Amino acid sequence: MTAVPGPNLAASTSVASVLWVDGDALHARAAIAVLAQRCPGWHVVHSPSADAASLLLAAQTWDALVLCLDPQIQELPSLLELCAGRPVLLCLDGAQEALAARGFRCGLGDYALRAADGGHLPELVHRLCALVGRQGTAAVPGAVQPMRMVDARIWHEALTLLQEQRLGLQVTLASMSQGIFRTGPDGRISIYNQRVLELLDLPESLMAARPTLAELTQLQAQRGDFGAGYGLVDHRGRDYIARSVVDPSPEVYWRTTRDGRTFEVRTTRLPDGGLVRTFTDVSDYVRVQNELRESEARFRGLSDLSSDWYWEHDADGRFVQLAGDLSVNGIPLSSVMGRTRWEIGALNMTDVEWDAHRAVLAAQQPFRDLELQRQRPDGSMHWISVSGVPVIDAEGVLRGYRGVGRDITERKEAELQIERLAFFDALTGLPNRRLLMDRLQRATVAAGRSHAHGALLFIDLDNFKDLNDTLGHDTGDQLLVRVARRLLESVRESDTVARFGGDEFVVLLDGLHTDVAHASSEAAAISQQILTALGRPYDMEGVSHHSTPSIGIALFGQHPSTPDELLKHADLAMYQAKAAGRNTQRFFDPDMQAAVSARAALEADLRRGLNQQELLLYCQPVVDGTGKLLGAEALVRWNHPRRGLVLPGEFIALAEQTGLILPLGQWVLESACAQLVQWSHSALTRPFFLSVNVSVRQFRQPDFVAQVLGVLQASGANPERLRFELTESLLLTDVEDSIVRMEQLRRHGVGFSMDDFGTGYSSLSYLKRLPLDQLKIDQSFVRDLQTDPNDAAIVRTILALARSLDLSVVAEGVETPGQFEFLQRHGCQAFQGYLFARPMPAEMLERALLPAQ
Repeated sequence: MTAVPGPNLAASTSVASVLWVDGDALHARAAIAVLAQRCPGWHVVHSPSADAASLLLAAQTWDALVLCLDPQIQELPSLLELCAGRPVLLCLDGAQEALAARGFRCGLGDYALRAADGGHLPELVHRLCALVGRQGTAAVPGAVQPMRMVDARIWHEALTLLQEQRLGLQVTLASMSQGIFRTGPDGRISIYNQRVLELLDLPESLMAARPTLAELTQLQAQRGDFGAGYGLVDHRGRDYIARSVVDPSPEVYWRTTRDGRTFEVRTTRLPDGGLVRTFTDVSDYVRVQNELRESEARFRGLSDLSSDWYWEHDADGRFVQLAGDLSVNGIPLSSVMGRTRWEIGALNMTDVEWDAHRAVLAAQQPFRDLELQRQRPDGSMHWISVSGVPVIDAEGVLRGYRGVGRDITERKEAELQIERLAFFDALTGLPNRRLLMDRLQRATVAAGRSHAHGALLFIDLDNFKDLNDTLGHDTGDQLLVRVARRLLESVRESDTVARFGGDEFVVLLDGLHTDVAHASSEAAAISQQILTALGRPYDMEGVSHHSTPSIGIALFGQHPSTPDELLKHADLAMYQAKAAGRNTQRFFDPDMQAAVSARAALEADLRRGLNQQELLLYCQPVVDGTGKLLGAEALVRWNHPRRGLVLPGEFIALAEQTGLILPLGQWVLESACAQLVQWSHSALTRPFFLSVNVSVRQFRQPDFVAQVLGVLQASGANPERLRFELTESLLLTDVEDSIVRMEQLRRHGVGFSMDDFGTGYSSLSYLKRLPLDQLKIDQSFVRDLQTDPNDAAIVRTILALARSLDLSVVAEGVETPGQFEFLQRHGCQAFQGYLFARPMPAEMLERALLPAQ
């Protein structure tokens, strides 16, 4: 960094401190040289990068910031967000002018376009001086203080003093920055100062001859000072008053000369018939005013081109300014100006939420992405997102807020579409298997807390295949839609009816009685209602069709059961109903003691296996579109002494329930880091990353970050090659805590991937805040993307979403060339699945895949 000092300025010149951020040292040197000539006393510090400038911004106060962008930059640096309250001048290429529009929304004061030959430097310095000048003279946002005027009373006292002490008056007149003369009762100029001769370019001999005003005006008209026919005497000058609060009387007006200077002329009538006239050069003030108008015009022009809009409100929250395209709101400006945001209202905001928003404003804190849903006059719904920052004056008083708003209706509709495709059946509109599993998980947890019971009803339509074969699939689809409608009519509003697949439906009943016998009676009664409703004939295009269901019932609540176990129990009971002759119901009656004994034995074996080092680290390769190995996902296998190789699906859930997931997760992390260290010894394997799955329980440990950093330090593994795979449910349980933990590890280089993306309740507003590097498309979407249009649409949507958020994507479960070709065609660049390789030990992976490269 280089400092460019200058000589001390004259007393009438202000000294400014400027931080000049410019990666082009030659350009910065040339520009600072021009600025030194224009403002020799200014203190300028050159910073070669935005990162270095951030430290300088925090270290001291600056009157202005100049930010010169490299022509290749397409995004504004985050440095701009640190400049709130400081004048900022942006220097950029013509192709980057769109960045100025975004800059204005972040507090940009002005911008200048770069010229290849350096011809822009005077204009750049000129705009900087104007920007610093505006900052220094503005008392309130949007207003410029008028120039100091000479008080008539002072001049009257001065003239009186002149009669008593002429010499003292001459000294006073000589020291004035204004030009002044006085006429006597005869209309002739009797007193004047040297400044009026300089401003009006008049010879001393003319004034010494005591001319009249008419003679002076005639001389100026002959010289063409103000153009043909322009005089100074008794002219209102209405056409020459600039945009400023000026005395509208004819005694005060502005006049612009042909050489571009502007004078403010004031006339004071004296009791003896004479007058005092002063001349003040306000050229700089007029120039600043004109530049301010031009800057505002540029800002409004850029705002009109942007899809966002700009707003300001006062300290009480009342809107005082709006600019940009507001057509999406469908609300006239007259209904907005002078009102607060909460007076206008929003459908999605409660009184408590408005109170929270007002608390943020009262605390003078910035706010971002406040989402509001409103109804347009035509009845349509729309969403907007609003962000704002406080406006604080020099005395530290809050003057209001300014910010931007944008229409996010399309984004909200896209979120809704993603949720609909992911969680609802396209034919019947019922929740699909994914949403059912989520609700079943919640219901089992709630039943365990309340000691109430619930029931799962697995429903299969009898002889549905015969209907499809005889009347066609369209008729079968019509029957499924009508069955769904009758199911909804047969259950309570709090119950869940889902289509499980094909002609299979599932009904989830919760809140049943705490007594198991009573709960069984309630479930049997609802099941009988369903049998009756579905057993009534259906009118299929004039043909009466009869269809009956077989129903299996599994109670839960008395003993802990997983959703998968309940589904298996209900499915088995449904087959017992079919074996009993169909059109009936059956309860599942498990041998609980056998299940408990088997679970206890497995838990004991797992504890012993952890102590005896029976676990093995396997790797599931991740490749690019050419089959090149990029890295792998770390998986665990259990080499059981009697059962042989045990897959994680048989013991991970048990480990979660018993707390063994913590030592198991620690073993996987240590083994993965050891593998990364081994890979780092070879140039072929050094670039590989290794992904580690992290459980909810492990991630929520208070010392999780410290444990990870400790393992990395102890092993010597490169943290940039380590990636953690986290599920949506884990991240969204406590978003703020998740972000803090992830950011702490990211600062050390650890990456993050969201596993099984699309199977939970992802919100784009949370997704954009999470410090993620990658999304993993769940294999359930990949499996049927060639046969299920919904899955194909979800995959395309996820890939498009990842591109917009600048996230990489890995597709899991790729098993066929058709799936691989579809994913490649729609932009996926990383793949994992049996099409390429099954999970294997790391040494086998190196032997199997590295030679092929």
